[in-house]
Amino acid sequence: MKKYYYIIATILLFSIFNSCSEKELDLFPPVSDDITNMNTEAKMQQFLNTAYLSMASTRNYGTEVLAFGDILSDHLFVVNNKYQFAANLNYNALNNDFGFYGSMYDIIVSCNMVINNNIVAESSNVKRIKAEAKILRGLAYFTLVSYYSPAPISGVNQEYGVPLVLGNYDSSITPARATVAEVYNQIISDLQAGMNATDEVPSSRVLLSKTAAKLLLSRVYLTRKATGDAQLALQYATEIVNLKNNPNSSFAPISKENYQNYFSGNLDAVSEGQPETIWELDINFDTNRYTGIGSNLSLPGLYYRADPNRSFMFTLNFYNSFPSTDVRRGTGANGLLTTTGGGNPLVGVWTNKYPRLTERGVFLRNLKILRFAEAQLNRIEALYLTGQTSLALTELNSFAISRGGSTYAGTNLLNDILKEREKEFYGEGQRFLDLKRHNLPLIKNSNCTMNCNVPGGDKLFVLPVTQTALNSNPNLKQYPGY
Repeated sequence: MKKYYYIIATILLFSIFNSCSEKELDLFPPVSDDITNMNTEAKMQQFLNTAYLSMASTRNYGTEVLAFGDILSDHLFVVNNKYQFAANLNYNALNNDFGFYGSMYDIIVSCNMVINNNIVAESSNVKRIKAEAKILRGLAYFTLVSYYSPAPISGVNQEYGVPLVLGNYDSSITPARATVAEVYNQIISDLQAGMNATDEVPSSRVLLSKTAAKLLLSRVYLTRKATGDAQLALQYATEIVNLKNNPNSSFAPISKENYQNYFSGNLDAVSEGQPETIWELDINFDTNRYTGIGSNLSLPGLYYRADPNRSFMFTLNFYNSFPSTDVRRGTGANGLLTTTGGGNPLVGVWTNKYPRLTERGVFLRNLKILRFAEAQLNRIEALYLTGQTSLALTELNSFAISRGGSTYAGTNLLNDILKEREKEFYGEGQRFLDLKRHNLPLIKNSNCTMNCNVPGGDKLFVLPVTQTALNSNPNLKQYPGY
């Protein structure tokens, strides 16, 4: 155990930043301390901060996890040699672009050591630290099972969940895959425990809260789809949506007038820490030294049309699905979707959702992971799944109108809901997983040369575990077909 503590300490340590909040993710030099025992609240917070910052790394939600949710979808294509295995859905154990399997377990190990700590006396702050660690662990396992296991609704290969590791670090263990159901049970247990012991409103949007746990639970229940799950998703999403009517709540939907600046504005004051945001990653000069976000790998670099590493374009079919009045499209070079720089002849469009330049410099905008809009759309989907279709359509059209978008007739209401989700969350890593959790096919009608029509439940909806991971764990089985 002591050896692993020293490994963590030599990578990065975090101090408690008292001038603003004792929970801030503030760096200090790794040589200034060695953690040999987690025997204070401060050291527990340091390990929690390590997990937060690991979640924000380029391998995880800082870049690649969010990127893959769109690269693997039907509305984006890659215009250079980056991520070609993923872009072509042509991956296997030896040849793939996916590096977050191992890094998610690094997060889980850090969380486990916080959660399992029985040295530090229990206090309200210790309860809060452990609760946030449980939410982070739940998110890590949900990310793993969403990508590396079949969807519960698919009904195939449900014994291929991901390994559950809940104890402290032990290099000798070689865990086998749990079932998909077992992994979901653990995720829900973690999120519920975290929800019950965290703050309703966090001191900073870079910290997880009770509201974040509720939103993740609504997403998990909409994915698992067991008996009663739709009603639970509706309950949690509705609790969040109702916060807009609570004068004491700091969460509320973004207006149409502020929407573009919320994403692409230069000023942090209109983009970070906003009522629309339920959780965002802490991206700044200091944290980026750990996360790896910078000129070579970042979402602003991959998406922004003027960056030397620009790589991702959205299809013209997707662009044309928006009316010109929709704020999520916009017009001209500064619109959130823009044809400027799209080439002649025009082959695709760029997005300004991730500005390269901010008031603090390049690549320094916090990344939005959980938003109020998801609670609204999760509620609408849950209304549909619980048979309240008329109300679901009314709220769906109200949401679309709030963005200046097109309304729906409701003849294929699930498709309408997923289309509105696609318009709202493009570039935010949700489209591929939305198709997968409903066991729908992946159909690329343009900008595609191989694997352009993948039926629901196909093995390509499940990522292969790398050969390195298989070699290091003889009990880990590859997903069938690879």
